[in-house]
Formats: sequence, C-alpha cells, structure tokens
Amino acid sequence: MKPHAFPKSKRVVSGRSFTLALRKGGCAADGCLVVFAFPRRSGDDRSHQPRRLGVTIPKKTGNAVVRNRWKRWIRESFRTQQAAFPVGFDFVVRPKKDAVGNWNAIQRSLPKLAHKAVRRLKPKGR
Repeated sequence: MKPHAFPKSKRVVSGRSFTLALRKGGCAADGCLVVFAFPRRSGDDRSHQPRRLGVTIPKKTGNAVVRNRWKRWIRESFRTQQAAFPVGFDFVVRPKKDAVGNWNAIQRSLPKLAHKAVRRLKPKGR
C-alpha cells in the first residue's frame, strides 16, 4: 500500500462510529472546521490501530458542487498529513457553519484541531 493512500480501512463508514464521535468524542473548532475525536478501543495500546477519518457536510453548506469540494479538500488534507494525526482515533470533520471553503485554511487547521479534540476527550467514569 502506498504511504499516502486513503483506503477504506482509514475511513469512518458506519453510522454508529459517526454517532459515537459526535456525541461522546472530544470536539475542537476554529473559523473553518469542527473536528470530533473518539478513541477506537478502550485499550491502552492504540499504536497499531490506524487513524480514521469521517466527513460530514450539511446541505446548508451549499449545493452538491460546493459540498463535494469540501469533502475533497478535507480528505486530501488528511491523506497527505496523516502522520501528524494522533494514532488510534476516529476523526469526524465538518465545516463550520457559514464557513467559506479555503484549501490553505483546511491544511493548517485540520491536524491542529485533531490534537486539540483528543486533549478534550472526557475521561471515563465522569
């Protein structure tokens, strides 16, 4: 497999995984994106588990052309910078409400927000 490939094993595809990340995961946002992070398993050793990305684009973002552009930019940013993301987490990304798509802003903010969302995870038992 190519080092920067984006196979199905690196994608969040199930509705249950999306729901867990959105409801119970850590969240971080800036003027462009909102990123949710959720650990893959409860075990301590997540180093062998891949990072996974899920993208959700609301219809309020724009027409199909605009929404698909957002998806391409987010996926490409993740694909090329995946080594900068924490290992063993599912990340669900969506654009901020009323945000204007900008490739450079997505490139800068996605890894930074991923780390911030992981830090904001709620500890178990609280």
